Amino acid sequence: MTNARSAAAPERVGGHGFVRDGFRGLGRGAVLASLLLISSVARADTSGAAPLAPGPGTGAYSLTVSGGVALGAYEAGFLAYASASSRADSIERMRLLTGASAGSLNVLLGVLAICGEEAPGPTQSLFWDTWIPVGFERLFVPEDVTPLGAFSRAWLEAQSRRIEAAWNRGLSPTCDVVLGVSVTRVEPRLVHVAGGRLSLPRMEEKFALRIQGRGPGLPPRVTNYTAPGSTRREPMLVTNAQGEVAFARVRDLVLASMAFPVAFPPKTLATCAAGATARPGVCLSTEAHAADYIDGGIFDNTPLRLAVGLARDGLEPSPEGGPSRWRDAPEPGGRRSPTDVFFIFVDPDATEYPAAPESRGPRTKQELPRMLGEVASAFIDTARSKELALLLEEEPEIAQRLALPRRHFPVASAPLGAFLGFFETAFRSFDFYLGMYDARAMLAESEAAGHGRFVPPESQGEGWAPLWCMRAVYDGLPGAEADCAGEELADFRVLLQVSLDRLYALCRDAKAGPGPRGWRNAHCERAAAGEAPPHVPGLVPMRWPDWRREAHESELAHTLRLLGGYGFHFRDLGAPPGRDDIALMHIRKAIGRAVQRLSEAQPGDGSRAVEFAGKLLADSVAYSPPRTSLHLVVGPTLTELGLSLGTDAPRVPRGLRLAGALGMHGLQRVFSSGGGEPFALTVVAGPELRPSALQSALVQGRIALRAGWQFSTLSPPSDEDCGSAGVSSCSRPVVQGLLGVTFLERLRVQVVGEWYPPSSGHRGLWSIAPGLGVELNP
Repeated sequence: MTNARSAAAPERVGGHGFVRDGFRGLGRGAVLASLLLISSVARADTSGAAPLAPGPGTGAYSLTVSGGVALGAYEAGFLAYASASSRADSIERMRLLTGASAGSLNVLLGVLAICGEEAPGPTQSLFWDTWIPVGFERLFVPEDVTPLGAFSRAWLEAQSRRIEAAWNRGLSPTCDVVLGVSVTRVEPRLVHVAGGRLSLPRMEEKFALRIQGRGPGLPPRVTNYTAPGSTRREPMLVTNAQGEVAFARVRDLVLASMAFPVAFPPKTLATCAAGATARPGVCLSTEAHAADYIDGGIFDNTPLRLAVGLARDGLEPSPEGGPSRWRDAPEPGGRRSPTDVFFIFVDPDATEYPAAPESRGPRTKQELPRMLGEVASAFIDTARSKELALLLEEEPEIAQRLALPRRHFPVASAPLGAFLGFFETAFRSFDFYLGMYDARAMLAESEAAGHGRFVPPESQGEGWAPLWCMRAVYDGLPGAEADCAGEELADFRVLLQVSLDRLYALCRDAKAGPGPRGWRNAHCERAAAGEAPPHVPGLVPMRWPDWRREAHESELAHTLRLLGGYGFHFRDLGAPPGRDDIALMHIRKAIGRAVQRLSEAQPGDGSRAVEFAGKLLADSVAYSPPRTSLHLVVGPTLTELGLSLGTDAPRVPRGLRLAGALGMHGLQRVFSSGGGEPFALTVVAGPELRPSALQSALVQGRIALRAGWQFSTLSPPSDEDCGSAGVSSCSRPVVQGLLGVTFLERLRVQVVGEWYPPSSGHRGLWSIAPGLGVELNP
């Protein structure tokens, strides 16, 4: 589909600074499909400083992509646009790609995008076909749940066959790259150092594979790229007798790197230690040892140090004067990394606006549980980034050759630990286009700085309309009304508005102006100056919701409230437009079903522990009361056996239920010869309300109004007052009001106020009946 705007000179995007300072003169070629021009845009801070890069067309490039859960869709859009811009120079200068978790899959797709067949458009690319369809319903297959993982790999393995088909169609014969992937062992292996005198446990593993294209119709040659003396101690995947690695082994390595604990079961890989086989670089199945592996992002979510180490050991100057090329085998040594290699690090968490603040209450006292929780959280963050910290300690000059693209607007998938995107296809699609927007913006900025001409690829194929709408709204371009028109963009317009609202909410109290790295965000500056978010053309809600984030509102609650206020249609979640409350409950129940099935798959006593922990996790997202609950409450005057029924009907207000109870007065007269009130049986029913503000995993409150009839075993004479022997001394109508609280869905405390209206000439009566009991959820 062709559009006139695709041929026009690209506008400077919204005043954003897209490229970090410190790069100059890296060339006009579009490396990684012109993405890598980001390195050539910025200028040195000191005038007259020598360029930090070689002349045009001489530098080599490395790409590192971090893990990101559902934000892999954002990374995919970023790389899809970059690879669509231009590919010729990318093949010549791209040398190295490393990734962890979701990033490992995206760098594998990046190899195909750079060296393989060109996609006709963004929605026809392997990036789109891999990330957009993979929702919760494809990941959670109840019959595939194992004791070690709630999700199924069936769809990912089916998609890998499409990737393999593209792989077998061949890569350019000039393509020569090394693919690095980080994984984590379930059981550590012992590494012997200091001449065998010291044994150290090792859980982190780094794999390095050299991929060399053979031309159309021939699968590329893949070999282990490691050496016995490497400080990284990369193991080798199983090969054939010629030392070549089959695609199935590469696929399993990527799946292992993506095996997030609890979500996916560990993946078994057969490997050999470098130097421990009969022939260097050859790992036969008879020599290999099998081990289980999980997510590579646990200890190294940013495998940039792996990239630098591989470049240092493997790249050497080209005799022709072009970009560095790979040695036949790496040569570990004490040298520094080549100065003509520039490292691009794509991390979807890197933003040019303030991070979302944590929802923390005031700290009044020191508490051990809180301290331990904060230490555990900090430990995880530190473990995931320690490799990057070590790299900057070892080679601080790497910072001068490091390009870090930044995300300019909030992604839809970010809440819920970047897991929200798996619940709605529209979320992943929006993030994909946001990645395209960021890639395009940097390339446009590069051209504006005078470093080569950027030719937008929007004239190729279909699927560009959402990007045009996004650019028009974010950058304030003319024609936004036309670009964003149409029913097919209705939900996309809502997501655009929510993204703007969330950005303005984050930046409202932040300082305006450039940050410490020279980045600017024009919308963030406007928010800091007190402006409200602009309105997306064509979006006309019944009432514009308050875009500000409330003091104790979580990121998830804020996002869903805005989506509901603008009438977003939660299609995959099965909620009507605007019903964010139902969507939240469906998210919670989907997580609850997965946890329940995981607990059922546990052998022995592990089931109860998993069920308890899983329910706490699901309830932390949103508390969902059980559809049916039974209770038995005993008090000094009233014993009650009750039932409460809920429904998911969209027309029924949230928290409204039907309750009924069978009450008994005067039980002491039934079980003893003593006195007391006459025995009476009360049957009541009515509405029960469980306000959302009173619902949590720990405490659940309810209010009920019930009415019915009391059947008494005593019938006083007509001339005697009905209440002479107590409220249960005659049969008559009764109305009850109930206030109740249940703790952990088990211990129930309630107070029932009873009113017996005047009847048959008898005066009205009342009573207060407190009680304590238990609640069960069948």
